[in-house]
Amino acid sequence: MPECPHCGKWFRSNKGLKQHITKVHTVDTPVGRVFDPSTLDPIGAMERRAKRAKRRKW
Repeated sequence: MPECPHCGKWFRSNKGLKQHITKVHTVDTPVGRVFDPSTLDPIGAMERRAKRAKRRKW
């Protein structure tokens, strides 16, 4: 399952991940769409990863 490198959210497909990044992590400018650094959430990503690791059964 692909994971968003910016916020740590998981998706069922690469297509869903690409759509998420385009809609959430970019912003329209007169030049075109560019990455928006204000949408980064490293703490939330770490929490989601820890929660997911806890749910995994090894």
